[in-house]
Amino acid sequence: MSTNPSSRFRLPRPSAAALAVLCIPAALSAAEPLASATPHVAVEARLLTPISTYSARRGMPISAAIITPLCGGGARIVPAGAELRGVVAGVRKVGLGLVHESAGLRLHFNQLVLPDGSDYVVATRLFGIDNARESVGKKGYIDGIRATATISNRLGERIAFAVLGHPAAMVPLFVLESGVFHFPDPEIEFGRGTVLRLNLEPPEQLQGLAACPMPEEPSTPAEWLAVQQAVDELPYWTYSKRQSQPMDLVNLLFEGSQDELQRAFTAAGWTGSRDNSMGAGVAAIRAIVQETSYADAPMRTLLLDGEEPQLRLQKSLDTFEKRDHLRIWKRPERLEGRELWASAATRDVGTTFGMHPFGFTHEIQDDVDLERDTVVHDLVFTGCVDSVAYVQRPEGLRETGGQYRKGVSTDARVALVTLNACTQPRENFAAVEPGPQPGTLVRVIRRITLTARNHFIRDNLFYRSADAARLSYLALRNLDRQAKGERRARRIEAAAHDGAASGN
Repeated sequence: MSTNPSSRFRLPRPSAAALAVLCIPAALSAAEPLASATPHVAVEARLLTPISTYSARRGMPISAAIITPLCGGGARIVPAGAELRGVVAGVRKVGLGLVHESAGLRLHFNQLVLPDGSDYVVATRLFGIDNARESVGKKGYIDGIRATATISNRLGERIAFAVLGHPAAMVPLFVLESGVFHFPDPEIEFGRGTVLRLNLEPPEQLQGLAACPMPEEPSTPAEWLAVQQAVDELPYWTYSKRQSQPMDLVNLLFEGSQDELQRAFTAAGWTGSRDNSMGAGVAAIRAIVQETSYADAPMRTLLLDGEEPQLRLQKSLDTFEKRDHLRIWKRPERLEGRELWASAATRDVGTTFGMHPFGFTHEIQDDVDLERDTVVHDLVFTGCVDSVAYVQRPEGLRETGGQYRKGVSTDARVALVTLNACTQPRENFAAVEPGPQPGTLVRVIRRITLTARNHFIRDNLFYRSADAARLSYLALRNLDRQAKGERRARRIEAAAHDGAASGN
């Protein structure tokens, strides 16, 4: 086995199953802890069957493609691309809002089908959905949002109450409010390519499965030297045009052409980003108050070596608050004669209002390595990747003033992804067609019904006091988490400097 501090592996092109050698690392550590005797393994899967509570029926067949290869006894048993099949086990539809205020969904995957056609009965439990506004309970039940809890609906209610004494103003104000802020659709809709996180209990024939370890391919000293030098020359941080402190960590390198980059990310379901403008800002506010997605949302301009990025890419589901996103800069150096592109990838996990800069901004996931690995998994699954190398950064890059972004933690490795032409991706999630939508009359009746129910249930002193207490608790808990994140980042930074000092 190689003794290099970097780990590199090759993915042969001809076979789709041979491409499935990437394991899901710490990104799946967020799964609910299980007893050590329980033979569960955490997996990621991409939904192949679009699902909507508006049209789904109990018993409807569904399938998802596993993107976590599983190994046992030193052999790859479940390659990426293996299918999980099952049914919709339960649907709670909002409809006209007469019975339910929010939608609900239960997915039951109970069959594992391998590429060779063999199939097994398995037990699974959903514990997460990437970038979803919906929540997943401990038993795997998916709960949708309550549309009347959104900021847009609350604004609409305030307008309605304000004009009760002036009925003539009702119609124009209602039209104005509806034109600016739409009533959110409370139904659940997951398109093809939605990333599901599940705990899977293998059958008796496949006991002992675990995420496959990364294989290493011996490389010549000259190859390792070229790879390490490319990483050594990378700046550690990106910077904002308006702020001097570090912003996003540079944690990815891509080897290939711009066309190969764009084809790979398009096949993985990533989209571009529009330029910042007044219109883009208004659209962002609308997405926040309506709790809806914003597929081409703008990004703050960050600089690498004083240069703006050539590409801005993102992947979201049904909310603007959560998304995977990255920026990509072309590097002046080449590797093995091919172009190099540096990238800073982070995951947005919520929106906050800040003063520097002023306005709404995103809060990112503290452990930025998880997002780095998410990008790698997405691209490898498409079949557009030839190899991946995880390369350790030199400690000296962090010694210029000890700069770091508060609350961010990292293992200080860069993932070098070597792309191929990507002319025939394994799966293409670029075009996700929306499911059937309710008619205008249904939407109008639903809004009136849900708004009236919300008014009678919640517009009272008792409920508002309890809600204020709940929001205060959540705010204090969030501040505590941020403080703990900053302390953890400082400990990691201090340990790294102590290790460098002892090494000298």
